[in-house]
Amino acid sequence: MAERADAVRNRARILDAAKRVFADPRLPHGPETVARMAGVGVGTLYRHFPNAEALAAAVYEDELARVADAAEELAATLSPPSALRAWMDRFAERMAGKRAMGDALRSVVRGDERIAATRARLADGVRRILDAGAADGSFRRDADADDLIAALLGITIATADDEARAARLMDLLVRGVVAS
Repeated sequence: MAERADAVRNRARILDAAKRVFADPRLPHGPETVARMAGVGVGTLYRHFPNAEALAAAVYEDELARVADAAEELAATLSPPSALRAWMDRFAERMAGKRAMGDALRSVVRGDERIAATRARLADGVRRILDAGAADGSFRRDADADDLIAALLGITIATADDEARAARLMDLLVRGVVAS
């Protein structure tokens, strides 16, 4: 059975509000804040997301899906090295606001099937860029999408408050996949 239009709108508003709440360290990260910002009651929030982990998983999944979708666009419009670096910037931007989700996010990243599917979609997007670079000779043929994502996650976690350092490390990562 299809969801009612108002339920779909409420879910979208809750996700949008949760993204804004999680991105702002000055705001309390509880369900009341998210519900108030979304313009819904706490009960409506809990009907869509029964706990903090479910809300964190949905936000994370949505963010990763947006990043995954960007890979195809970037691969079609930029050289492989430029596309990879631009994609990495988008990934880092999307992940920057997720640090506030803390324990809830860590618990879902390890075990949620939707997150695993979205992460696979993310790897497919990066693989398109890497394959284009391997085909034109700009990237090493052994560059692995899953390894690149793991390294990028490490960079975003290790450089939480140091954008300049993150940029240097991402440049270094790109140089590591460039063919010699």
